[in-house]
Amino acid sequence: MRLLMGLFAFLLFFLVSLPISGQALASAQGKRVVVLATSNTNPYIGAWTSTFTKFATQAGMQVTSLSANYDAAVQSQQIDDAIAQKYDLIVLCYVNDQAIVPALTRAKAAGIPVVLFATPIRKENEDLFTSYTGTENSELGRLAGENMVKGLLAVGKTKAKVVAVTGIPQQINVKARMDAFKAVLAQHPGIELVDTQDGKWNTAVSEKVTGELLVRFNAQGGIDGIYDMADNQATGSIQAVESAGLKLGVADKGIVVVGSNCMKDGIIHIRSGQQFGTATQIPTEEAEFSAKKVIGYFNGGPLQKYEIVPVYGITKENVEQFAAGCSY
Repeated sequence: MRLLMGLFAFLLFFLVSLPISGQALASAQGKRVVVLATSNTNPYIGAWTSTFTKFATQAGMQVTSLSANYDAAVQSQQIDDAIAQKYDLIVLCYVNDQAIVPALTRAKAAGIPVVLFATPIRKENEDLFTSYTGTENSELGRLAGENMVKGLLAVGKTKAKVVAVTGIPQQINVKARMDAFKAVLAQHPGIELVDTQDGKWNTAVSEKVTGELLVRFNAQGGIDGIYDMADNQATGSIQAVESAGLKLGVADKGIVVVGSNCMKDGIIHIRSGQQFGTATQIPTEEAEFSAKKVIGYFNGGPLQKYEIVPVYGITKENVEQFAAGCSY
């Protein structure tokens, strides 16, 4: 009997001493997650947050989704509220890369992991987030540059004036895209980027900015190409070009418009010839990818610093291949 009791005690000690598995330590079930976005009225952001919420909720997580409406101060306060309420994880698309640093520092001190989407932050602040899940933004800029060059060559132009209508410059994804876009144009000295304006990821703002650019460069021979950082912005630029009575698209040997962040409007305009190209950054696919990575993380799985989703260029030649995913 003493031998059996001793053996039982040894086995009990051995089992208690075993490392607990990730599944036992943490599970997605019941985890409280807050999604903090720039603005859910933006088509990409709105589709992303709703898709993430759907998949995370299905896994048993409790998800709260908030929008800062592009107000950096509001977003910082939202992070402080998330810290105070002791959320298990923050999912974030920030408004301003510098303004968000103090709030992220407080989240790190509180031990709350942060997963970024849509845009990472500066390399020197990498320790403030757990993972970035999304596309490589420099690839989107490169694809836009290549589409621009192809479109201009298709209308017979090796010398051209190009403008860019961007997202919010205080986001690192904007700089990454522009750097890559410029690098492509640098390989074609006759194609010159003559101006860059902030379109705030907004259709109406992009239309206004484009209209002003068309007027300004009219006396200098006009604009030959427009790079819009998102397809909803390309819609604004297309409306401005048409309102000005200018030729648009390759078929009419007019202004070449290229976009990114493929959306329903972009697919329609590529089919019609009003827009030369775009690139995939499909929010429903990215959000599902991100949700599954977060679920795996809570279940003890790995979560890399950069979890990258591949991107692809889209033109009239392959538009049908991506039409379904991009039609949101």
